[in-house]
Amino acid sequence: MALFSCCLFQTSPYPSSWNKVIKKQVLEENHERAILTFNHMQATGVSADSFTYPVLLKAIGALSLRDTGFALHGHIIKTGFSGHAFVQTALLGMYSSFRCIGHACKAFEQMTVKDVVAWNSMLSAYVSHGEIDDAAILFDLMPSKDLLSYNIMISGYASIGSVACARNVFDESPVRDVVSRNSMILACGNAGDMREARKLFDEMPERSVITWNTMLVAYLNNELPEDAVALFEKMKFSDVKPDYLTLTHILSACAQLGSLDKGRELHAYAQECGLALSPHVVTALIDMYAKCGNIRSSLQVFYKSQVKDIFSWNAVISGMALHGNGLAALKAFDDMRGNKMQPDDITFVVLLSACSHAGLLQEGCQLFNSMQRDFRITPKLEHYGCMVDLLGRAGYLDDSFRIIESMPFEPGKTILGALLGACLVHRNLETGGKVVKVLSNMEGDLSDGEYMMVANLYASCNRWEEASKWREMMNDTGVAKSAGRSVIEIQGRACKFLAGDNSKMDIYFNHL
Repeated sequence: MALFSCCLFQTSPYPSSWNKVIKKQVLEENHERAILTFNHMQATGVSADSFTYPVLLKAIGALSLRDTGFALHGHIIKTGFSGHAFVQTALLGMYSSFRCIGHACKAFEQMTVKDVVAWNSMLSAYVSHGEIDDAAILFDLMPSKDLLSYNIMISGYASIGSVACARNVFDESPVRDVVSRNSMILACGNAGDMREARKLFDEMPERSVITWNTMLVAYLNNELPEDAVALFEKMKFSDVKPDYLTLTHILSACAQLGSLDKGRELHAYAQECGLALSPHVVTALIDMYAKCGNIRSSLQVFYKSQVKDIFSWNAVISGMALHGNGLAALKAFDDMRGNKMQPDDITFVVLLSACSHAGLLQEGCQLFNSMQRDFRITPKLEHYGCMVDLLGRAGYLDDSFRIIESMPFEPGKTILGALLGACLVHRNLETGGKVVKVLSNMEGDLSDGEYMMVANLYASCNRWEEASKWREMMNDTGVAKSAGRSVIEIQGRACKFLAGDNSKMDIYFNHL
């Protein structure tokens, strides 16, 4: 019946019949098929109307087909539909998805009649591009606002962690729904105010799965994985069912805690719920098992997976790198290429890290040189940082420093710290002194680790006076050496320990 219906539409001389097919395909996220249907419609001599173009523009925007979008805009102008409100709003949305905010503004300005949908589309365009100040100006100019208008602004302020501004809009909104409250939780989480985020969560009259996921992400981003696990346990007894994103987040919490038993429990839970086959969950399981020290289970999950996307390949390569199996990581990369999978920038970060930790200098240099040449991937700061670490560990300290000087990015303290650590290991005061000079000229104070590395570098080269000077500088600036800490799991419970703190020793001995 469906096939007969489709064939009927494809031979129909009425655009409304074609519009139904194109709209259905877009709603099913079959955007390529929708464009092909439009092309077939044109080929059969049926003219599109003002209802065809908005749906088609949405499909083109979803696929980020910029050239096609510009060409279709020209076609719309030629056919005389550029003045229709629905078409203009769709053009605005398409240009926003292309990140062409200038074209989106122009489309908005050319609209003769702007309803609340058009205003919200422009508002959303500004927010999605991070132009919150322009969004605020537009929001104040709006002749009328609906709930979506307020939610867009709350979400925009939430994305930058501006709790006060988000709260002002939230309080001004005449009506609030679950989306409004979710955005406020996000704002508090991004600002690090977890007490207020949890208060909002607890006070919500109803919660969606997005609410629970937003709270879980807030805990993870604020390095509170134990609280994320506790919240998930509460969620299991609620009337909201976890989805694949919930499992992905909570598996990440287990990875942070190194909680293998809990991770295994979640793996079984995912299988019971039918979520274990989700590509997102598969990748999270691979990552969790690797970070919890069980690389065998990580590989089992990977090889049993029916769908191996770039994310799962990157996770398994990263797991091998984490366990010091540099050659195995390179072998996995070869297998990935043999399966016609194109690497991305993350692939090379984990590969270069694997080479660095395994001492595979030649292989690492070859990979770095192949990025632009063979895969058209422009190296980012993270890739240069891996090369600095790779060369530094191998003792090529001058070459490592030359990379810092020549790379098209300002070196961060992480990269400089990696080279400084290598200079300490190899007792190279010449290159180390250059690194210290760059660190000293950077904005902000040095951390306790940086002060100690500089002092230890001088001490390792028998420069005791300079070493003492740097320790005194550390004391004078009020920087205290951070105590080492560790987390162990005792009967399913994560327990934190600080160096020199014996207050929790009774917990350990009581469970022996």
